Amino acid sequence: MILEATHTHLYPGHRGKVSGLTQVSDLQAGDDCLVEFSDGSVTPARVWESKDGWQLRTDAYRTAAGTDIAKKCWLVYLGENGNHVEFRILKNVVCPLHITIGSRGTGC
Repeated sequence: MILEATHTHLYPGHRGKVSGLTQVSDLQAGDDCLVEFSDGSVTPARVWESKDGWQLRTDAYRTAAGTDIAKKCWLVYLGENGNHVEFRILKNVVCPLHITIGSRGTGC
């Protein structure tokens, strides 16, 4: 699964498409995925469901222009639009200590 961002970084209000997923109900909480940005930079990520809704954790990465972006966690909205899933960044949240990318943490 790849979250296709339409900008070089994520921010509240940002919208994008989720490739490799046709229904939100097909999403496996705790799955590792990738976020691909408009400048071609890519970072590993993880999606999981919390009491507040779906969350996304991105690893640190560097934009094509050389800007370093720190790891972040986001509350995200996931919704179906025709035959694909879209995402919208709602807000930045504190990353839970048990969520890591590349190994399943508690609650994932």
